[in-house]
Amino acid sequence: MTIFDHLIAGNIPASFVHQDEICVSFLDIRPIAPGHTLIVPRKSVARMEELDSKTQAHLWAVAQKIAKAQQIGLRSKSQHFLMNDGPGSNQSVPHVHLHVVPRYEGDGWRRLGLLARNVAMLRFPPKDHPALRRKLDQQARQISAALGSLVA
Repeated sequence: MTIFDHLIAGNIPASFVHQDEICVSFLDIRPIAPGHTLIVPRKSVARMEELDSKTQAHLWAVAQKIAKAQQIGLRSKSQHFLMNDGPGSNQSVPHVHLHVVPRYEGDGWRRLGLLARNVAMLRFPPKDHPALRRKLDQQARQISAALGSLVA
């Protein structure tokens, strides 16, 4: 089981933004930017090619809605969509996952430094601290509320 399987099963805490029968979305515990969200299929597969086309399309549709919700709920200006697909791409968890990283006015090169830090820290799992969890939970509520206001 991957760490995402444990999150989906409720064995470890996560700040969920969205859940449906196909996927879950939650905030990254090592965010590149406030509101950095992961979209993860419930089906535990390592590569995108292992998912059927309906599930693939659903993940991207949810990602687009979350991006819009980040803009509404957190006032981000734009987003990076990032997927590492397989070990050769520095995929940190062998379970398909799509990152939606909000960009904010004036965040500039600092975000790229945080991305580099994120990749460098893959060998050291982050600890879940109460203050961090409260911050992530608040951001998740903001994105989730904005997501609920969007028309399907």
